[in-house]
Amino acid sequence: MRNVVLSLCLFCTVAVNAAVDLEQTMKNMGFQFKQAIEMSDSSQLLPVLDELIILTLQAQQGPFADDKAEQFRQGLVKVHTELVAAKAAAQRDDMATAQQHLRQVEALRKEYHKQRKVSFWQLLFG
Repeated sequence: MRNVVLSLCLFCTVAVNAAVDLEQTMKNMGFQFKQAIEMSDSSQLLPVLDELIILTLQAQQGPFADDKAEQFRQGLVKVHTELVAAKAAAQRDDMATAQQHLRQVEALRKEYHKQRKVSFWQLLFG
């Protein structure tokens, strides 16, 4: 199963490299994340985490503003690391640790979404 998911991740990364709808990918990540954070059963959580991992890899290929591209991709790498750790914990049926990693994903989301916002002054003066 793990090899299938990894192969699928690599395929998705190559297939979407040219045309990632970053906004839609992020919306899908938000939807999947909301499901994941509410789950209390590891067998139900695992497929959601697989989907989140795939979406995170897709998002890394998305178009970012040149001045923040590297910063956002690094953030997505951190999210990916936390999701993989959450999946490993869920595979061990350690839901407390899985949820802890998901809370870290939430913290990263908040941090990087703040950085994404453009200030009023930046709009005026570039």
